[in-house]
Amino acid sequence: MVHYFDHNKIHELISMKECIEVMRALFKIASDENILNPLRSKMELPEPSNGIMGLMPAYFKPYNIMGVKILSIFPDNHKKGLSSHQGIFHLFETETGQLLANFDAHTMTEMRTAAVSALVTDYTAIPNAESLGVLGTGTQAYSHLQAILLVREIKTVFVYGRNKKNLNSFIEKVTNRYPNITFKECSSAQEAANASDIVCTVTGAKSPLISQKGLRSHVHINAVGAWDPKHRELASDIVLNSAIIVDNYHAAEQQKGELIIAANEIETSPEDLIEKSIYEVVSQNNSSYQNKPTVFASLGLAIEDLAFAYAVYTTFNKKQIA
Repeated sequence: MVHYFDHNKIHELISMKECIEVMRALFKIASDENILNPLRSKMELPEPSNGIMGLMPAYFKPYNIMGVKILSIFPDNHKKGLSSHQGIFHLFETETGQLLANFDAHTMTEMRTAAVSALVTDYTAIPNAESLGVLGTGTQAYSHLQAILLVREIKTVFVYGRNKKNLNSFIEKVTNRYPNITFKECSSAQEAANASDIVCTVTGAKSPLISQKGLRSHVHINAVGAWDPKHRELASDIVLNSAIIVDNYHAAEQQKGELIIAANEIETSPEDLIEKSIYEVVSQNNSSYQNKPTVFASLGLAIEDLAFAYAVYTTFNKKQIA
């Protein structure tokens, strides 16, 4: 029987801390020889649906596994009390191509995205970072807060959200969950970012939320929300004056709006703006950027989903045997 891992089962089998270490282990060996990670493809639905279907396949040679995530993205779902990201991930072995297991894609995306941001933060943020800016109040805001707290001892979190009701709800929930941390509501995204050592932008914004003006000289930013070539959360002055870390060079050059738009403005290529990939940072144990402005231009890779799924599947099998 092919097992399906739903939200609850996934959380039973892997913690956020463990997920960060799964991503660390992945990027230590995720060289071009070890992976296949084609660009995600997407089908945009006509109005009035305002929806997208995405397809993300990957292959990981060292473990003889492959997989694909099929995801629907409907940005307006929050109005209906639903997640904007829904779908399924299929895990296969590569000796005979048999399907091994299926996974709830929403939970997978929620956890692995934040875990990768925390992993990069661990290498790039100042060691004594005490303040975090969270721009956005959706699913990724909660998961990024949880993940960043595992790599830095945050004392104060500055929060900005466009929807007042959602902002109040977020602050109430996280205050109860993390009573030793001070949460402060901010009237603008820039205010939250300027007060923070680390910033996570996890919104559906299509145009810049923040610029470089007033940002701390050592700030690390996880730019997570925008993954369309025409959309961005960060103004070009941030991108052009920071060390840019990416999941993958090719994917970032083709699909990360922050890089594409900034590069076009100065008539260069997105590749010229990239400092390192996560693979280079992790495999080299490179912490040389911790006192410099850095941006993780996050896209999310299918190979990250694949590593996550394999870790959950392996843990499940070990418990079955025990």
